[in-house]
Amino acid sequence: MTSTVTTPTETAAPSTGRTGLPAVLARRWPTGVAFVATAASLTLLSPLPEQVQVWTSAWCVLLAAVIYLTWGTARGELAARRRLTAQTTGVLAFGAIAITAVAVDPDAARYVLAAGWTAHAAWDALHHRLGRVVPRWYAETCLVADLCLATVLLTVGLV
Repeated sequence: MTSTVTTPTETAAPSTGRTGLPAVLARRWPTGVAFVATAASLTLLSPLPEQVQVWTSAWCVLLAAVIYLTWGTARGELAARRRLTAQTTGVLAFGAIAITAVAVDPDAARYVLAAGWTAHAAWDALHHRLGRVVPRWYAETCLVADLCLATVLLTVGLV
């Protein structure tokens, strides 16, 4: 008797019985959550002075990394020293980006923050692909939100 082992990346999403656009929306609901969260964030940030926007965005970049470390620990996914080291290194790297963003002028900060959000999107993509540390839906939501925020920073600037 042979058994087949499937990894999280090979496991198909459960069927909803829907077809067409409703099926796509049912599978991609984390993307919708990301768009709503991004719009809400931008709405809340836009009336604030530029420097406050920089500080807030910088803290959010760091917080996004801390969430991975905390969630991974709670799920027991960081018991392996290598994984814990990788997550801790990520927190330190995103912390360095946050510190750099608040240390430079607001115009330069938008590029530093865009780089931070883009780097965090790559971090999310890796975790989504591996299906580890955080749930896949969370990694997808975070990935889309990170890319939206980076795009806004690069095209519009601080809101």
